[in-house]
Amino acid sequence: MEKEQEQQVIPTAPVVPPKKRINVWMIITGILLLIVVGLGAYTFGKNQKVSQKPTMPQPSPSITNVPVSPTIAQQSPTPTKEVTTTSTSKKVSAGTTSQYYTVTVPSGWVDTHTTTTASDTLTLSNGDAVLTISQAAGGAGSCDFPGDTPEPMAQVFTSFVGIKGTYAEFRRGTTDTMTYTICEQKSGGFAFPTSVGYITYKVPAPADQATLSEMDGMVASLTK
Repeated sequence: MEKEQEQQVIPTAPVVPPKKRINVWMIITGILLLIVVGLGAYTFGKNQKVSQKPTMPQPSPSITNVPVSPTIAQQSPTPTKEVTTTSTSKKVSAGTTSQYYTVTVPSGWVDTHTTTTASDTLTLSNGDAVLTISQAAGGAGSCDFPGDTPEPMAQVFTSFVGIKGTYAEFRRGTTDTMTYTICEQKSGGFAFPTSVGYITYKVPAPADQATLSEMDGMVASLTK
């Protein structure tokens, strides 16, 4: 009985769990993601290095200051005069059809006007002092004063006085303080004759400054 009760025990093989299938596509996808992330990190790091590269400062252009010496205006030996007349002055008109003019003559001066077919002359005198305005055929030229560059065929004067006229600037030049020539400022400089003719002074020596001032006043009063 005991043998019958003994059951034959058959050994059973251990249960082996089924093998999981490997998903190849997931592996490939993971590798690609790693490659993309790695390339992104590399590119970002490279850009950071480039942006952090120090910029070399550009040299600013140098400016050289050249000292400029100031220009000093040349002054006349004597100041320019204004017209001077008196309450008893009179106006005298003269000239030819080519150029009429009017001059203001102070009291004490005598005016003499002579005219011919070839000339027109106004003489203003006070004692031995004579101012002449003459319109006649004659030469013309420039006037050279101290400091001017010498010019050919020019009258050269050793001194002058500036006269401010109604229509131009004049200069009274002399070489002997007895005879004077009036030059008028034109486009090329001072020249003679003036626009109203040849103007000259004759005064006794020594010249009386008060008389010269009256003569300058008559030149300054000229209108045309």
